[in-house]
Amino acid sequence: MQIDIRRAVADDAPMLRDLACEIWFDHYPGIISRAQIHYMLERGYAPAAIATEIARGIEWRVASVDGSTCGFAAWEAFGREAKLHKLYVRRALRVRGVGSRLVDDLGQEARRRGVERVYLAVNKRNRAAIRAYLGMGFAFRRAMRADIGHGFVMDDYEMAKPI
Repeated sequence: MQIDIRRAVADDAPMLRDLACEIWFDHYPGIISRAQIHYMLERGYAPAAIATEIARGIEWRVASVDGSTCGFAAWEAFGREAKLHKLYVRRALRVRGVGSRLVDDLGQEARRRGVERVYLAVNKRNRAAIRAYLGMGFAFRRAMRADIGHGFVMDDYEMAKPI
């Protein structure tokens, strides 16, 4: 299995939106409501929102396996820390190393920029992702709860690891 990672460009935004919709509707029912899935996808994955993030310096990466796009990550550095905003892989390729490769890619680039630690937020009910992050060396840092509007909240753990 050949895993390739490349930097996303603004023209990738529609493809990233479509991939996010596929992955979210496959993974998040039972963790958050379908209404919240729709709300969060509209807010964070509209092609214009993705293109704006890329233009302002958020690093988006696209993963492909054997030439087929299967996942993505987005992150940015804040001094000595980097925040992993997004990490998503199609179900058929989870636990096959794609997510780890995306995190490794982030780590290599972040280290070049003087970053020492990467952190992320994960829904407390997203047990599969929590297991994956623990397996990648992340540890719990704190619990967080944030109102994101329209009656929705993000009830997350913040996890971090040195890079």
